[in-house]
Amino acid sequence: MSKNRDLILASARDIFSTRSFEQVTIKEICRHAGVANSTFYYHFKTKEELMDCLRTRDEHPMEHDLLSILTMPDLMEQTLTACTMCAARAERHGCTLTTQYYKRRLDKGADTLDSSHRQEHAAAQALIARAQSEGLILNPAPSDQLTQAAIGLVTSTVIDWCVSDGSFDLLPVARQALYVLFGLCSEDVSE
Repeated sequence: MSKNRDLILASARDIFSTRSFEQVTIKEICRHAGVANSTFYYHFKTKEELMDCLRTRDEHPMEHDLLSILTMPDLMEQTLTACTMCAARAERHGCTLTTQYYKRRLDKGADTLDSSHRQEHAAAQALIARAQSEGLILNPAPSDQLTQAAIGLVTSTVIDWCVSDGSFDLLPVARQALYVLFGLCSEDVSE
């Protein structure tokens, strides 16, 4: 990736961390990055494409996170971590960027919300099935349905967090919702 592209992305992330997508102009991003407007258009067609790129850059850490789950000694912790990856990503990006991400995905169509996270869903489903077979998850629903419910529950928690402008601690709230869905008491899960 080019130095100017990296500067533009870093500047956009800085600016979007404090102001909404609609309030920020391409000209402002370029000024903050110290590049000409034409440089922006060399790398991105629109501000929306830039926003998509900011989120997409986080896919490689997601793959790393999936691999790191395998090193966790506790199966329930692996399962909860896999199911809350979108919440962890939202916290890393901040409320403004996450809100814009969901707005963009909704504009494109509901089926695109989870299409880029198939590996994440597959890992969560495998871990949920294993945790069910070992009696750690008490909910008897089929693992594919339980996975869809878990991911949907965490996603809705992330959206609530965005709507409330980040007014609560996202990961603990998402994990508590999963405890309920899985039929657990919070004391049953190591933190």
